[in-house]
Amino acid sequence: MTRRSILLFVAVTLLAGNLVYVHLTGPSAFARDFDQNIARFPLAASIARNDPNLRDVFLRRTEGAFNEGGWRAAKGALNMILAAEMEVYADDEHINAVGRAELAALLKLASNPLACKSYLLAGFERGEFREAAQEFADLASAHGAAIKNGFERKVNGVARTQASDAEIIAIERQLGLGPFAELTRQELGAQAKYLGGNPDRMCSAAIKKQLNLLSGDSRDVAHVSRIRRAGSDKIDIAAVLAKLCREPGNGLSCDGT
Repeated sequence: MTRRSILLFVAVTLLAGNLVYVHLTGPSAFARDFDQNIARFPLAASIARNDPNLRDVFLRRTEGAFNEGGWRAAKGALNMILAAEMEVYADDEHINAVGRAELAALLKLASNPLACKSYLLAGFERGEFREAAQEFADLASAHGAAIKNGFERKVNGVARTQASDAEIIAIERQLGLGPFAELTRQELGAQAKYLGGNPDRMCSAAIKKQLNLLSGDSRDVAHVSRIRRAGSDKIDIAAVLAKLCREPGNGLSCDGT
């Protein structure tokens, strides 16, 4: 091999190595297109532009969900982050409006327990649960107003409600006792089984808990709602969807779009 050939071989090898390195260490296709994709969600896009740290959270968590469960999981993860990172800062009026809208949606889905269970575990996206289209439109509006209000309050220095695991467990236990209605042993068992829980019992349990919550003083209702909402982004949405989407009649958009 001539000197020229050797030099050419080395140059080509180095170029190929650099291309592989860039491919392996550079931003993923999801990351490169993130700003374009999140623009479809104007409120989230606005928050991301104004808070680079939160944008990084959005990107990291939605990409992880996308890799495991496609676009439905990514959108679900985004909604959960917004609830846990923004909605918790909303004032009493906005957070309680979300709670009332959630109750209306649950009551509408009570006649379709499997869809009700899907909503409880995976949230909702536009176009899902058509039998409760108006209720979910109202809920989406309430969520949007609370997230916007929460972001503004966060920027202005309002503190976030924090709670220990023990406090959260105590709150859930109390909500299961009343004052509106007490959960039955079957309803408690269904909730404990989570993904394997009976849909009818899970739905009735959630309705009772929401009624118990909203029966309190508005300030206390808002405080408890913030604590419950703060941990909502810990759910593995991709794993939840993988299970629910195998059940006919789940009401979810499980095609990955």
